[in-house]
Amino acid sequence: MGFLANLLGWGDKSPPLTETERQALTHAVTVVDPLLKTVSGYEKHLATPVRNALAYCDGLVAAVPGPVEVNSHAFAADPLVHALFATCGDIAATLGKSRAVKAFLAEPANALADEFYALLGMRRFEKNVIGMAVHGDMVCADTPQRLLYFADHTLRELSPDIEETRRGLRAAAFDSLATSFASQLAEMRQARQDLHNEWDMQRALSSRPHQSATLAAEHTQRSAELEERLRQAAETLSPERLLDALAAWLAAPELHLHLDPTTVSVDRMGVMVDPTSTADQVSTLSLPELIGRDRRHWIVLIAKIHREEALRGLAQQQADSRYIII
Repeated sequence: MGFLANLLGWGDKSPPLTETERQALTHAVTVVDPLLKTVSGYEKHLATPVRNALAYCDGLVAAVPGPVEVNSHAFAADPLVHALFATCGDIAATLGKSRAVKAFLAEPANALADEFYALLGMRRFEKNVIGMAVHGDMVCADTPQRLLYFADHTLRELSPDIEETRRGLRAAAFDSLATSFASQLAEMRQARQDLHNEWDMQRALSSRPHQSATLAAEHTQRSAELEERLRQAAETLSPERLLDALAAWLAAPELHLHLDPTTVSVDRMGVMVDPTSTADQVSTLSLPELIGRDRRHWIVLIAKIHREEALRGLAQQQADSRYIII
């Protein structure tokens, strides 16, 4: 009875897809290759991996710290915000240059939002500098130091509701998984095209007149080898095999997108110090790094931003732009 139930699908205990899960599945198939829909039972094949990937994205978003107040007052009071921006004016510049902030404030539905939330992402950099350091009662000049700083600040998934921001981040994380698989697929298809081009060339060379039999045989053999590789590539890129590969990709999302918790100790000038240092005004910062398939690292947190702070940033950016034009 168990064998017959499994054969007929009666033994499938997995719950039906929710609307959110179905939308995510459809999105993944559309991003990767709509031809996956031609495979019989593709939704059932992807259901559990998609559900698993969405649950992983939920955990990923929950691990992003915040909300963290990001404003001029926080720059003076919060060591984390002070470390993330070189100057207080950089906060205003980040808000003023952000297209996402401009779009959010221009939306009539957000007119009454006194504050909003967003994912704040930035790149972490370090550089060697020469500065001054205090050792006991002595001030030492020309001391080698390592300076921590951040650049490429960006904001996304803005919303007056933090839960809406988190839902947007979950969708963005899932989209990143699907897009990274699609990027890998594009590389595989380009490799197949390169093989095909070389195969065409070898076929043309093997049929050239007035060449030695040995050389013609070499071109023919090479052409046969390339033809076999093309056959294997075509099989690998068939919708059935791609469906299996996508299911495996979504079943192990941590291999392609993960949050790496890191800590660093710095003083108020951004100079990196030993965590055991007893120097004044040393802060140990938690800086989670979001790492995707391209291996680039982004420091991420959920920021809480006040509308007036954002408006001042936009006004300053517009004033700066007028000054440059004049």
